[in-house]
Amino acid sequence: MAHHPLVPLMQPRSLAILGASPRSGAIGNTAVRNIVEYGFAGPVFPIHPTAAEVCGLRCYPDIASLPETPDCVLVAISADKAIPALEEATSHGVKAAVIFASGFSEMGPEGRARQSELEQLARRTGLRVCGPNCLGLANIGARISLYSAALPDSLRAGGVAVLSHSGSGCIVLSSLGRFGFSYLVSAGNCAVLDIADYLDFLADDPDTRVAALFMETVREPQKFAAAASRMRESGKPVVALKVGRSEKGAAAAAAHTGSLAGTQAIYDDFFRRNGVISVGDLDELVESLALMLAIRKHPRGHGLGVINVSGGEIALTCDLAQRIGVSLPELTPASRDRIQAVLPSFGRASNPVDVTGAGVFDMAIYQAAIESLAADPAVAMVAVSQDCPLHLGAHQAETYRRIAATAAQTAAKLDKPLVFYSNVAAGIHPRVAAPLEEAGVPALQGARASLLAMRRLCDYSAHLRGGLDKASSGEARLPPEQDRLWRARLASGAPLTEREAKVFLASFGIAVTREMSARSAEQAVAAAHSLSFPVALKIESPDLPHKSDVGGVRLNLKSAEEVVAAFDEVMATVRQRAPQARLDGVLVQEMASGGVEAIAGLSRHEPFGIAVVVGSGGVLVELVKDSALGLVPVGMQHATAMIDATRLGRLLGGYRGARPGDAAALAELLVKLSQIAVLYGDVIEALDLNPVHVRPQGDGICVVDALLIPRRPIKAAAEMEQASVV
Repeated sequence: MAHHPLVPLMQPRSLAILGASPRSGAIGNTAVRNIVEYGFAGPVFPIHPTAAEVCGLRCYPDIASLPETPDCVLVAISADKAIPALEEATSHGVKAAVIFASGFSEMGPEGRARQSELEQLARRTGLRVCGPNCLGLANIGARISLYSAALPDSLRAGGVAVLSHSGSGCIVLSSLGRFGFSYLVSAGNCAVLDIADYLDFLADDPDTRVAALFMETVREPQKFAAAASRMRESGKPVVALKVGRSEKGAAAAAAHTGSLAGTQAIYDDFFRRNGVISVGDLDELVESLALMLAIRKHPRGHGLGVINVSGGEIALTCDLAQRIGVSLPELTPASRDRIQAVLPSFGRASNPVDVTGAGVFDMAIYQAAIESLAADPAVAMVAVSQDCPLHLGAHQAETYRRIAATAAQTAAKLDKPLVFYSNVAAGIHPRVAAPLEEAGVPALQGARASLLAMRRLCDYSAHLRGGLDKASSGEARLPPEQDRLWRARLASGAPLTEREAKVFLASFGIAVTREMSARSAEQAVAAAHSLSFPVALKIESPDLPHKSDVGGVRLNLKSAEEVVAAFDEVMATVRQRAPQARLDGVLVQEMASGGVEAIAGLSRHEPFGIAVVVGSGGVLVELVKDSALGLVPVGMQHATAMIDATRLGRLLGGYRGARPGDAAALAELLVKLSQIAVLYGDVIEALDLNPVHVRPQGDGICVVDALLIPRRPIKAAAEMEQASVV
């Protein structure tokens, strides 16, 4: 750790406070007081132009007058004075700074310019900066407070490091009293250092066992992924609460796939890919932290076995499990027999197990039920569900203490993890908690958050075992000349017709409908005879990505007369509704029949890149909103999991006795789309295949409609920006 570039910031040996103030209530006074009262062991140098002392410490007029160069300076002056002060500090060799002040990128053009100046200063000098616009940071184990708010009296040293873009994230987590902390970092605007930089430091920190992230964004995905990998290699889970998960910023508004893939899904897949445990709110964050901090044995599977003493709460457990995707596997006949043998005659062996009122008072029953449940091959971990709020009466507290003690004693004998949880998030009675804490058994609160924490532990453990699909990135590469031609065509930025898009797809072995172009009714009839009736007729234009919106589609045409009438109608209607569009005649297409309609495609989501999207297709695709995505590259295992995560997956499984659809062929299509994204992602903005007909199992798929949107060329983009400015 001595050589890590963040050591002067995270473990400083000496401190200076720019803007130290003798006035009580000023940030410069609070910062000095926190340092002193928290027990910093090194030299502390308050800096004030006229004051003799601050908080009992001798004051210095400026950096130049200090007896030694401090490792880190706390900047407690206004934003407009901060950068000149830091210029002076770095000229004297200061390596790190904490900037409390607001007035940077969050404050409009002037603030953004000021933050840019700070970034340039840091690049030029190597200064490591926490903030600006932050509470600062605290090293709890070393008693170092570089913090502008009061630290809670209950704060104790431990294994959780909090990294938060929001100051309130640090305040709420540090005030709970649920676990101890190694570091609190309120990162603020992250002008210089972001979450990834702190994670990289924590990967080598001996006092940190789990990192809690309260974050607004990932600015540099590759850097974050590298830091997350280092944490994983160090055996330190990362639990992230990403806030601001709106649908804003969906890529490629012209493509359905862009509107289907929102911000939340992108972040969830990015976190999944990098072994980061993603949670949805503060309760989920806290329970996942408590579980990851205490767990010593990792599950090898996803099956959860639950024990309770209430039929009503067992029903609640089943309801929640179904809603949030927790697996409660059926027990084997042998397991049921073993459990039934220890239950009273009126008890029923199942999962969850109701040990009945007899089990509340007979710990032999309770222990045998736990051991029998844990022995089932489908059960990867055991959960003891028992309400034990803080204000239990003495008799009840003793009864539930015995249950907790039995769970703790049994846990030590099992080769599978055991977790104790209360169905309500209202604290756990200290007498009940004591044997669990002593044995190191995780004690969680709130049924939903606790069950989610256990499901995420199973996912994380699978990731550690190498469960992430290893996707291939390049089997679909085209011959060099063909590749050159397509790359040039896409790089031009000119829109493609549906016919061109399908030719492109077919070159990768993707099945598309047979079709022919026609510029007259006579040509359309000839094409229909060649393809065989019935046929579809669609307007062909690079300017009309959604042909049905302008009346440009006719389906199921069964005769030459119908084709002629449809041609005339389509041409007249589109000319009226889209008079500026270029019309290249029509596309006569075979009618695809049978199977299930799906949507598949690619959508861009910066800064992460391109994602593969799949879901239920057809004209109501945006209304149904049934989709899953995966950032590229995507392999067969991941593609299959994406399909299974949608209602489409259930349809393809043979819903209500229907013949199963060819889900494997759809998964192969997703893999090919991923390979296309890897090869041409720099020149493709979005790809929308809707509908894709998924035929019965073994019969493959067929792309019925395709929209391929090239990326706007850099030159054209620059010209457009210049034109808009003018």
